[in-house]
Amino acid sequence: MSKVNGIPNQSEGTANAQNIEPEKQAHGIDRRTFLKLMGLTAGGAAMPGALMAAGPALAQDMGGGTLNFGHLGDFQYFDPYLLPLADWPMFNQIYNVLARYDDTLTPQPELAESWELSDDGLTLTFKLRPGVKFHNGRGVVADDVKFSLEYAQDPETGANIRTLARAVASVEVVDELTVAFHFAEPTPAAFDLIDLLFIVNSESIEEINSNPVGTGPFRFAEWAPGDFARFERFEGYFREGVPQLDEVIVRAIPDSATMIANLEGGTLDLIAAPPASEFERLEAADGIKVVRGFPGGLVWDLSLNTGRAPFDNKLVRQALQHALDRQRIVDIVFFNVSDPWLQPQSDKSPLYDPDLEGYYTFDLDKARSLLEEAGYADGFEFTVLTATTNPDGARLLQVFQADLAQLGITLHIDEVEPAQYRPRALDLDFDGAIFTYGRASKDPASLFGTTGVWRPGPDPINLSNFSTEEYRRLIAEGQREIDPVRRQEIYQELNRYQLEESFILVIAPVVRWWAMKDSVEGFASNLDSMPILERVSIEG
Repeated sequence: MSKVNGIPNQSEGTANAQNIEPEKQAHGIDRRTFLKLMGLTAGGAAMPGALMAAGPALAQDMGGGTLNFGHLGDFQYFDPYLLPLADWPMFNQIYNVLARYDDTLTPQPELAESWELSDDGLTLTFKLRPGVKFHNGRGVVADDVKFSLEYAQDPETGANIRTLARAVASVEVVDELTVAFHFAEPTPAAFDLIDLLFIVNSESIEEINSNPVGTGPFRFAEWAPGDFARFERFEGYFREGVPQLDEVIVRAIPDSATMIANLEGGTLDLIAAPPASEFERLEAADGIKVVRGFPGGLVWDLSLNTGRAPFDNKLVRQALQHALDRQRIVDIVFFNVSDPWLQPQSDKSPLYDPDLEGYYTFDLDKARSLLEEAGYADGFEFTVLTATTNPDGARLLQVFQADLAQLGITLHIDEVEPAQYRPRALDLDFDGAIFTYGRASKDPASLFGTTGVWRPGPDPINLSNFSTEEYRRLIAEGQREIDPVRRQEIYQELNRYQLEESFILVIAPVVRWWAMKDSVEGFASNLDSMPILERVSIEG
């Protein structure tokens, strides 16, 4: 199998780990063509294949039935741009994007049937599928894409997607089914935005959190806060033969034990994110199967506040790298569901450099030597902020705490409620803090340019209070470089630089997983581990 920038070429038979089924015709573009599309190889723009007629779902193809989906806690919003984890079961059921990544970072068509990049690399033009309808029956037009992009750019509404959306300088409605995104400079990571740009209905936007209207396979039916939300099959969905189900009921479950008991008792068909300690048992249970999500939607890290002593000293930060036993944390806290990471992204990323895997190893003697060189031979005390909503954060810190004690370092764990955690994190009111950063499964330009822990600063500063001219230069060069070989060189230089500076200690990816009855078929998730239920059926 050939690889382009370390990523398998899907056109040569790579299995899709996310089970995202491409269109039956040749709509998908492989990684090499995608690079060409975005101006990253010689040869200019490319078009992603033939067209496919859209049509309503056919009733006789449907398997029917109700999927009871157990989920910890309740929905917070139905606005897809706010992106809280609590709402992830909903996004891909109500809404569609123009094109969605598969697990090789190859965009697959959804609401767009094709796209083209201008010769100068500054305009990306999408042709929309004809005949696609919103749940209220109105046809989707280019104005809806323009509205959605501008809604995502608005600081009052864009929330977590806004940093990606700001890459678009302007959006132009060319005709009723054609829309053009104009960029100020070549933007190789443009599809990171497209992959999250859920198309919303401008006419119902004021009611989006009480009556959301999208184009997805299921339409919003009712919500009983604290109890359940029900979504029913959208008969006018543009893909034939799906969805299979009559309805999906997402039930708000107060705790993991109750959720698992209801799955084992048959009340629930599918549950999201049970604790890692239950993975092995459920995997072996009769009548139940487990499915892992793509690693890298979120990644555990320890951010060190470089504006405070002793973490203003690089040698101290490097010492903590050597004192962090990532493998033991994975074994004890994540029950081997995850894997230890030293680098910010997986080995499928152009950022990844296999030569850097041994850059830091667990070595308390090396850590002790670095502390002595830094003037902290007798150790020090520091406090790490973490949130009660992520209890694994406190657990992994307890493992780290024991190893640091052997170096004379006292780690205090400050576990606080979300209402305290968020403002303190944003105000850099901590010595260290546990975060789970996103976009580790996407283009490195998005990872370093837009996430809170990695962005270059100084305005806004990243969550380690780290910003140097060299760091900003490398990020900026990577974001605009269009030659794939040079781009990979820049990102590997950036990777080495961040490891040397060690303001972020990467720990392990959060591996989202689901347990379900054996009778549930066709489950999938995207690169961010958001579930996709349009092809789910209940057999037998």
